[in-house]
Amino acid sequence: MVLRINSKPTFKKVKMKILFKILALLLISLNVQCQVLPLYTPSFERTNGAYLKDLDDVQSFLEGTWIGIINDKEYTFQFVKLPHHLISYGDVNYYEDILKVKFKVVDLVANQLIYSDLQVVDFDDYKINLSYYGNNIGYSFYYEDEMNCSNSAKFYIYRIDNNTDQIEYKNFIYDEYWDWDCSYTDQLDIPMFLPKVDLMLTRQ
Repeated sequence: MVLRINSKPTFKKVKMKILFKILALLLISLNVQCQVLPLYTPSFERTNGAYLKDLDDVQSFLEGTWIGIINDKEYTFQFVKLPHHLISYGDVNYYEDILKVKFKVVDLVANQLIYSDLQVVDFDDYKINLSYYGNNIGYSFYYEDEMNCSNSAKFYIYRIDNNTDQIEYKNFIYDEYWDWDCSYTDQLDIPMFLPKVDLMLTRQ
């Protein structure tokens, strides 16, 4: 008795091969779309699915808690890195490493909490965002308080040569605010809890 072996591929095997080919093509397509780019890549170079990644650990250096004391007030800053966050810019959807900040202010003389948003966890509830980083200008941050007339300000964080445990908070300056439906007629009267003077912050 002679057994005949059917060498023709079964329909199931053919179907599996086709599925594997489709999957491979999809993976190749995703790899092309998920192009990794450095932070602050110009908007016209950002393609759908691209990833603006903190390749040089610019943001990672600041991650964590830093504290500084000036004028009998203790300022606690928490720098939070939010990696691979989806951004929609016009018709383009891409991912980006984002650095945000929350802070607390304590009056050391009265031992009283003046302000704190350290409880913030939702992306849109952070008031402070990293807007730019450059070797010659340090870290540029933008603050906006929607609850108080969208009052806004800018400040810089500078690294200190050969010192990984201290940074400088400098150059606070007011920015715009929206005066319609605002109960304050002068921007200087709007509550502002950020330090308006330069101070040193120490890593905790």
